[in-house]
Amino acid sequence: MKLSADHSLPMAPYTDAPVFSVFNEHVKACMAKHYSPVMLANPNAQGDQHFLCEQQHVADLFGYLETLTGQWQAQHELYVTVAKSANDQLGQQALENLFYQAGFHLDAREWLQRDYAGLQDNRAFDTTTFRRIKKTGHPLCTLNNLLAERDLHMDMLREFSCRSDAHVFRYAFAQHFIRPGDRLLDCACGLGYGSYLMSLNDRLNNITAVDICSESVSYANQVYGHGKLHYETLDIDCYADTQFEPFDLITSFETIEHVKDYHSFFKLCLRSLKPDGRVIASVPYMWVDETGKDPNPYHFHEFDWKKFAALFAEYGFVIEARYHQTAPGGFKLTSTPRRFDKSSVDAGEIETEWLVVVATPDLTHPLWQSQQSLAYSNPQYPQASLPAYVDFDAGYHNPWLHRQLVQVGQRIEDADIRRRYVESLLASGAKDHCLLLTIQGYSLDANSTKINAWLDSAETALDQFESDTERHPFAIRWLVSLAYLSAIKCYEQGDFLRAKGLFQRVLDANCSAFCPVLNVKAVEACFALAKIALYEDQREQAAAILNTGKHLVFEATAVFKQAVEQQQDQIGEFLWSEMAELFDAGALLNKMAIALSHNQSTSHILRQAAEWEQNKRFGLFNLVEKYRKSSDLTVQADMQLVAQSFVNKLVAKAMNLARRDNIHIWGTGVVAQKVGEALAKKGVKVSGFIDSQARAGQQFAGLPVITPADFDTDSAAQVILTSVGSSAQLAEPLEEQGVACVYLA
Repeated sequence: MKLSADHSLPMAPYTDAPVFSVFNEHVKACMAKHYSPVMLANPNAQGDQHFLCEQQHVADLFGYLETLTGQWQAQHELYVTVAKSANDQLGQQALENLFYQAGFHLDAREWLQRDYAGLQDNRAFDTTTFRRIKKTGHPLCTLNNLLAERDLHMDMLREFSCRSDAHVFRYAFAQHFIRPGDRLLDCACGLGYGSYLMSLNDRLNNITAVDICSESVSYANQVYGHGKLHYETLDIDCYADTQFEPFDLITSFETIEHVKDYHSFFKLCLRSLKPDGRVIASVPYMWVDETGKDPNPYHFHEFDWKKFAALFAEYGFVIEARYHQTAPGGFKLTSTPRRFDKSSVDAGEIETEWLVVVATPDLTHPLWQSQQSLAYSNPQYPQASLPAYVDFDAGYHNPWLHRQLVQVGQRIEDADIRRRYVESLLASGAKDHCLLLTIQGYSLDANSTKINAWLDSAETALDQFESDTERHPFAIRWLVSLAYLSAIKCYEQGDFLRAKGLFQRVLDANCSAFCPVLNVKAVEACFALAKIALYEDQREQAAAILNTGKHLVFEATAVFKQAVEQQQDQIGEFLWSEMAELFDAGALLNKMAIALSHNQSTSHILRQAAEWEQNKRFGLFNLVEKYRKSSDLTVQADMQLVAQSFVNKLVAKAMNLARRDNIHIWGTGVVAQKVGEALAKKGVKVSGFIDSQARAGQQFAGLPVITPADFDTDSAAQVILTSVGSSAQLAEPLEEQGVACVYLA
C-alpha cells in the first residue's frame, strides 16, 4: 500500500474514488498534516465513500452518517479509516468494538498488513479501516443477534479477540497462494468473512463459497457477496456427489472434523480440483479432554499429524508444506502466544492447536490419472492464440506439470519436496524428461553423490533429443536449460572438456526459435567458455568467444523487437524485465573484453570475473523488487528473492573490520539472517540483532533481539546495518559514538 507524504497513513482509499472524504473543515485541517488538499474532499452523496478521520472525530462522524438515507446505505460501499493521533482516548479493542456496535466490520484488507505472531491485545495501529455493513434487513447484521448465535457461527471480522485473529489469519495466509486467474472453492465458509478476504486478491478470477447453513449463506451473500464472490448452500456430506467445474484452489478450514464422513471432502477434491491445483486445509490438533474425546459437540473426529497426513497420502496428494498455529484463550493451550510456524513434513507429532496443510495432486498416483485427461488451461493465459513460450498445452507432454514444478512463485516452494516429487515422476516413466532432469539437477550440489549419475542421465536425454524427430515447442527450452546446467556442473568439477561440449550444445540450439530471453543462457555460456579459454591460456580464443556472445545479444534484441511489434509483450509481460537479464549477461562479456584489451593478467581477469558475476546490476535490481513485493510467509520462499551480492558485499566489508569480537546486526529480515549465517561460516561470532520493534525476550536465528535504546555502544563496537535505503542515516549517530559500522549506502 502506498503511503502519504509523511509515510504514516495509507495513500489510496479502498473504494474506486481517488480521494478520501472528510465530513467537516475541522477534520480536513487535522488530516492536512498528512495529505495534500487534493486528496481530501467533501462527501459525495452519489457514490461509494471512504471517510478519513481521527479517533476524536468518530462520534461526530457517526452522527453525520445517520443523516444519510437508508437507500443510499443499502446501495453503496462505505469505509472509514481512523488515524492514530496523540489525542486518542480509546485503545484498539475499544475502538474496534465501538465500530462493531455501530454496524461496521473490520476491513478484511487490514489482514494483508498485520503480523499475526506479533499481535498483542494492547496493539495500536497507525490506521484502522472499517467497512459499513449494508442495511439489508438480515437479522445477523445486528450485532446482538450475531452474538446470540456465536457458539454455532461467528463473523470474525466483527470481533476483537485472539481467537478471531487466528481464524481470519488462516484466510490471509491462504490468499497468498492464489495464482493469476485462479478459480477458488471455499468449503464450509460459515458467514463468509474468509471467502470475502480472499476474494479481494487482485489475481483471483472468482470464488464459489459453500456452507450447509442456508441462513449463513444468505447473510454472506448480502454482506460480502460481489461480482467475483458467490455463496451457495451445500451439505458437506454430499460433497462427493457434487458436480463443479474444476477449481485451481480449494480451501477448507476446520471443516472435516464437523462431518461424519470426512472422506467426502477428499472425494470432492478428486472430482473438482485441477491436476495442477492446490488444497489448503486445517484441522484442530488433538482437541481432546481427559476422556480422549473432543469436548466440542459439533466435532465428530480428532486429528493428529499422522492421521491428517495419511488422509492426504490416501487420496494422492503431495504435501507441500505443514504449518502449526496457536492462539491464547483456548481450552487446550490457554496461555500460548500467537504463532504460525512452518514445520518439516517429515517431523513427528508436535504440540499445537491447529494443523494447516498445503498440498497438490501427485500426478503419478492412480487416483489422479483420469483427471489429467481434462482439457488443459492455464488461467494466467486465457487467450485463444498464444506465443510458443506460454503455450504450455502445445509445449509439454504433460502441461499440468508447469505450475507444479516450473513457474516461480506458483510451483511447489520447498526445494526438497519438489526434488522428491520429480524423482517419483522420473521413476514412473513420465515424459518431459529434460524438464524433470533440469529441476532434479538444480537440487543437487557439486558434492552430491548423485551428481555423476545425474550427468550421465542428462547427456543421455540430450542425445535422445537430437535423435527425436517429433519435437515439442518447449523441447528447445529444456534442451538449453539441461545442457547449460550440465555444463555448469562439469565446470564446477573442473571437467572443462565435457563442459565445453555441453556449453556448445547451448550455442548450437536456436534459442530465439523459442523465445528471445532464452538467449540469456547462450550469452552466459559464452562467458563460461571464455573463462575456460583463459584457464587454458587461449586469450585470443576467449576474445573471439566474447565477441560471439555480444552478437547474440544484438540478434536476440532484434527478435525481441519483433515480438513487441506483434504485441506479444501484452501476453508475456515478463519479456521486458527478462530482457534486462540479457543485457546484464552482455555486460559481463564486455567487462572481460575490456580487461583483455587492457592486457590485464589472466589470473587478475579470472578473479574479477567471480566478482562481476556476483554483482550483476539488473539481476540485483529484479531480486530486490521481487523481495519487496513478495507476500510469501515462509523464509524459504523469501530466501530465493534475496540479492546475494548485497549480502556478499556486507560480509566482505565486515571481514575487513579491525575488530570482530562482538558484532550486532541491525535488522531481522532475510538479509540479516543471511549475513549472520555467512559470518558464522567464516568463524565470526554474532552477538545479536537490533530491531526498533523488538519485543522483550524476542530471539531471531537463535540470538537475542534488542531495541536501539538497549544497545550498549560501550561494549559492542561493531554493527552491520542491513537496510538498503536508510543504513547511512542509522549509522551516523552510532559512528559519532565510536561504533564501527558496516553498511552499503
